[in-house]
Amino acid sequence: MVKIGMLIADRYEILEKVGCGGMSDVYKAKDHKLNRLVAIKVLKQEFSENASFVSKFRVEAQAAAGLMHPNIVNVYDVGEEKGVYFIVMELVDGITLKKYIETRQGLPVQEAVTIAIQVAMGLEAAHRNHIIHRDIKPQNIIISKEGKVKVTDFGIAKIATSNTITSNVMGSVHYTSPEQARGGYSDEKSDIYSLGITLFEMLTGKVPYTGETTVAIAIRHIQDPMPSPRQYVRDLPYSVEQIVMKCCEKSPDRRYQNTAELIADLKRSLMDPDGDFVKRFSPDDLGSTRAITPEERQAIKQVTGRGAAGEIDTVTDDTLPGETVKAARLDEDLFDEENTDTETERELEE
Repeated sequence: MVKIGMLIADRYEILEKVGCGGMSDVYKAKDHKLNRLVAIKVLKQEFSENASFVSKFRVEAQAAAGLMHPNIVNVYDVGEEKGVYFIVMELVDGITLKKYIETRQGLPVQEAVTIAIQVAMGLEAAHRNHIIHRDIKPQNIIISKEGKVKVTDFGIAKIATSNTITSNVMGSVHYTSPEQARGGYSDEKSDIYSLGITLFEMLTGKVPYTGETTVAIAIRHIQDPMPSPRQYVRDLPYSVEQIVMKCCEKSPDRRYQNTAELIADLKRSLMDPDGDFVKRFSPDDLGSTRAITPEERQAIKQVTGRGAAGEIDTVTDDTLPGETVKAARLDEDLFDEENTDTETERELEE
């Protein structure tokens, strides 16, 4: 039991309770060893008594402690004392993005995009270290009084195991990806989906899917088409709308494949808000049969030989960046209808 004034690990003095969540309580504390204020997240008793949960908690918290980035709430220490499991984190003087959105009833486009860029930059640093957040939502994003945006609670969602969709995480299910809602594999693209939902809420002041239960909302993430934020913000720039819609594709393969791609489009939208530069396509389209375009003909780099039916060219393949392939360019007279009929008749006679 944590009490105000108690000393944890002979180092951290608990000063006051500043927040609580489904799995933990958060306290403001003083680190007497380094003489600085910190935040301490303490696991609630029902989780502390679960040996499997505690084991995973330690591993994930230690991994998060290795992240150092301006857009991440840094983890300083992880420990346990008399059955109390805790994480010592950077203390950020500010408010959650959720409260900020509620206060403003939706944010101006430029501000929302700027916040999304900072969140994506924090995620990019985590993804480079093979850490997936799995619970991106406005409640886990803090805006400091200086305007710095920081993501918190890295690694915590992964250890929630099978109890993910419960009353404790009613807030989380509004932002969960379809693959997470199914209980399937999640990766960097799952975080991108959740960031897209968060951007939707920043722009509109609303979440795209609501329901009476967490399960009902999760099913809507899986089945219902993603509504356009333009339904609520009529003058929303085209590029920003397309960014949100690409982030929130049902299939992970149709989303941004990494945060670097997302950051590039977000930055470009600030300079060219109504530009048509967001690439949205089905991966299946890349393998479909289609006619060669004039532009693709111009992509031929070098003629390397000629066969009986036409020239053998070295061409680029858009589906294999940096690779070249050999392709036969058939003579046009082979496709002459009259010539083809003559050849066919000759073959039949033989």
